[in-house]
Amino acid sequence: MAKTGKVIQLFQNPDNFIRSRARQLPLGQCYISHDWEKSGIANVLISRTHINENFTVGIYLVDVRCLGIKDSAFKFNIPIDEFEDLVSYMNGEVIDYNMAHNIIYGAEAFAESCGFKPHKDWGVGQFILEEDDDRIPIINIEFGENGVPAYYVGPHDTAAMINSVLSTLDKHVGIGNYFFYKDEVEDDDLFSDNGFDTTPDREGI
Repeated sequence: MAKTGKVIQLFQNPDNFIRSRARQLPLGQCYISHDWEKSGIANVLISRTHINENFTVGIYLVDVRCLGIKDSAFKFNIPIDEFEDLVSYMNGEVIDYNMAHNIIYGAEAFAESCGFKPHKDWGVGQFILEEDDDRIPIINIEFGENGVPAYYVGPHDTAAMINSVLSTLDKHVGIGNYFFYKDEVEDDDLFSDNGFDTTPDREGI
């Protein structure tokens, strides 16, 4: 307490708060992008409510077919109007927390088995979710396609990124043991002009 008698409130670092206390906050609504099962890419939002009625939110971009957690971010202690704007912008649908948990952690585990690590900010973002233990019921979700990884090249994937993904798949699951689709890339020169291997056996299983 300062000499004036006023209480000094120490700044709480958001990263530290999330790591140490986020799981103590009640879970709020969870949302997921409408077309995640068809597209294989899930935008997932998990919210926690503070006693001041603000929200801490985890936002995860999840590739359920191959790469796992491609992005992880959070919003800390935001007011309800900002939270509602975020939900509106996402334009998703409400999802049960247990289902969201299984999608995120299941994709992360599947990707790890293929040699891929989650986004660097997952180190903090995971603490907005419940701990992945026996208290969370297991829900049967398909990862990959027919049980094997399926890498869909995105419109912003560079030749270096594509080569890195394929090299990782070759190493961890073996050539011919995964699907590879490059239909999303409009410019075929990305492959021919940048040293990308275009041999037929790269097209998939």
